[in-house]
Amino acid sequence: MEDKIKLVPYTDNDYEFVYDVKKNAYKKYVEECWGSWIEEDQRKYFDKFISNVKNNAYIIMNGEKKIGFYNGETLENGNYEVGNICIIQEYQGRGIGSKILKDVLEKNDDKDIEIQYFKQNPVGKLYKRLGFIANGETEFHYHMIKAKTKQKWYYLIPRTNQVLGV
Repeated sequence: MEDKIKLVPYTDNDYEFVYDVKKNAYKKYVEECWGSWIEEDQRKYFDKFISNVKNNAYIIMNGEKKIGFYNGETLENGNYEVGNICIIQEYQGRGIGSKILKDVLEKNDDKDIEIQYFKQNPVGKLYKRLGFIANGETEFHYHMIKAKTKQKWYYLIPRTNQVLGV
């Protein structure tokens, strides 16, 4: 069966689904970095997280089935930051996350793209293949950046005060 992947905007009805997807994706890394997953603390972190990103968050759908979560946004410096691409276990390994990331890169090819990930996560190999380079690190995360591949040009049309972007 062929996957029919689409992104739909996050709604508050998706809260538990997104929490569970993120928990399944990151719990082992949190435990390795900080020693344990304390549910009450993680809920508080998640509440703050989702209130900050929900306007730039999407549910990854395969047909009518929720299979993951994505968030990303344009930063104040003009760069685009990929926040999370999390896919439920049964849909991992099908290239869905890679396709979403490639689509994001294409749509934002006029911006530098920033991404970070837990040091234990092997996803860094994928990011390198897609052109990301190291851009710093913290105790638990690597930061990477991919330079914009397309320059936008703007032209002022004489006597109209219209700006044309290409």
